Amino acid sequence: MKGRYYKLPMDFSQILQKKDMAAVTLEESVSQHIHLLITTVLGENKDDPDYGCEWWDRDFDIKASNNEVKEQIETAVKLAVTRYEKRLGQIRVVAAVNQEELMLAPVHKMKKKIRVTISGTLTKNNNSFQYSSYFYISPLSYD
Repeated sequence: MKGRYYKLPMDFSQILQKKDMAAVTLEESVSQHIHLLITTVLGENKDDPDYGCEWWDRDFDIKASNNEVKEQIETAVKLAVTRYEKRLGQIRVVAAVNQEELMLAPVHKMKKKIRVTISGTLTKNNNSFQYSSYFYISPLSYD
């Protein structure tokens, strides 16, 4: 239905039971899509191999400095969001890269923590929008 946004992941059992699917606001829908977009590897979507974030091609580049990683992520995320999230305009992307120790029994691991903040304006109503999330790289994990 046009103008209605649905919660991800979708629960298709609701359709089979002839119930309404869970709806979300425009802001929540944009946030869900951005999360899906930036955690998808190029080529993972078989219908559109360009869908996703090209950053993941460089995830294991251990020679890259934190500043290089930050710039690469900002560029890749802005490109992906600009291309695939047309409900958002005036897009700005800021990334922060930090080392963080994870206490995973029985070992402790050091990982790079990436915090990504995306801000812009919703094209439908000109309201300001902000999305912020973080994930750990090499290999990818997120909370």
